Amino acid sequence: MTRLYPAPLGVLVACLVAPGSAAAEDDPDGDHHHPPPEYAAPGWSMPPSSFAEAEYPLAAQFIEADPSNFTAGGIDVVQYVVVHTMQGSYEGSINWFLNPDSDVSAHFCVRSEDGDITQMVHLDDRAWHVGNSNSWAIGIEHEGFVDDASWYTFAMYSRSAELARWLADRFALPLDRDHIVGHVELPNQTHTDPGGNWDWDLYMALVHDLVGEGRIEGVVVDPALACTLTATSDTYVKATLQDQADLGDDAKCFVAAGTELDYLHAGDDRVGHRRLVLAEDGPCAALGEGFAFADHFTGFCAPEELAVAGATVTLDGGAAVVVGADGAFAWSDVGAGAHTIDATATDFEPASLPIEHAGFPGARVVVRLPSPAATGDTTGSGESAGTDGPAPPPADPGTAGDSGDAGTDGPAPGDAPALPDTYGESEDAAGCGCQAPTAGDPRGWLVVLAAPLLRRRGARRRRAHAGA
Repeated sequence: MTRLYPAPLGVLVACLVAPGSAAAEDDPDGDHHHPPPEYAAPGWSMPPSSFAEAEYPLAAQFIEADPSNFTAGGIDVVQYVVVHTMQGSYEGSINWFLNPDSDVSAHFCVRSEDGDITQMVHLDDRAWHVGNSNSWAIGIEHEGFVDDASWYTFAMYSRSAELARWLADRFALPLDRDHIVGHVELPNQTHTDPGGNWDWDLYMALVHDLVGEGRIEGVVVDPALACTLTATSDTYVKATLQDQADLGDDAKCFVAAGTELDYLHAGDDRVGHRRLVLAEDGPCAALGEGFAFADHFTGFCAPEELAVAGATVTLDGGAAVVVGADGAFAWSDVGAGAHTIDATATDFEPASLPIEHAGFPGARVVVRLPSPAATGDTTGSGESAGTDGPAPPPADPGTAGDSGDAGTDGPAPGDAPALPDTYGESEDAAGCGCQAPTAGDPRGWLVVLAAPLLRRRGARRRRAHAGA
């Protein structure tokens, strides 16, 4: 079912050019011009970069579309991020936007293979990609074809989700499906992109899993209180939200049914998975952190059970922040570069940890603040510390951990009200680079763990603490 939305409230992530769909913005019929089919084919050379710098900090380059293919200074108030599919190749679409006869453009283009991003229109200029919604939309074009899911790689999803998150934050847009939408979901369009093969649940999970620009978010935990999960079936802990079959052995850890797994912090649901910061001395410890399919484990703890409530944290010697019961803290407007986080709490050893902040994406930090008793016990009671690598998988592990729930990032199709009939009449319904068909590692957690090695099993410590 086609979703229609009320007056624009978000940024549009548009797809790259689709053959047969490019249309001049001032064309009253719209969406019917056909670029030559050779522009959809591979083999095009990448044009040289423009002298101007890209506004998006993670863009590989800025190559300005031909001035006849966009309206300078034409953006009103950005209200959508629109997702499109090019119906063609990355380099071919970029070259088509450079052709003065194309009458089409988008702000960004994303390559399938590695998520490489080229900016082609400045954010205050109106690209021609969604007809009568152009004045309120930022367009991101994605290489590929709507009827071939293989073009929608994890690298493309990850890099595009970063871009969508950056745009949404820049324009103060909610991170939901009313504002990050597909071309097909806008009014008066003739396109179906990005089509049914686009994984919206994964895409929105990746958008939400990121930390915004200039932010550091973290929690202070007591490693002696590590939470112990028990696997209810053979499964995996994975470095990313990709299907485990697509990951190398160094990016996943097999967990047999019945295995106990200790963690220090668990993130929110992401398409049926939760990001775990793992204890240092148990199974899968070599990963440091990873995504676990929540329904394959029992024993999740509330954040308050692991936190050092009342701990004090400072950034670069600045104002002290006292954490709440869940141990959480955050700073905004943090510049890129080296920073130091100091943490203290009564009856705990202080911790001081340097981090390198990229600016965007922001950073997540897990601060381990051990008690003096735990610090003095580095050998434990002689128990085995567990394995540091994955156990050998069974003969046929299947795809455990990858059949999670669809997630809850956005309303179900048909829930949103339609735009009024008069919406968009102030601009002709033209200008999109997508053809209507006829029929990688998300960045998020920068985990900084500050504490001496604690070799005693976390579950044992947690039980001892509870009985003290």
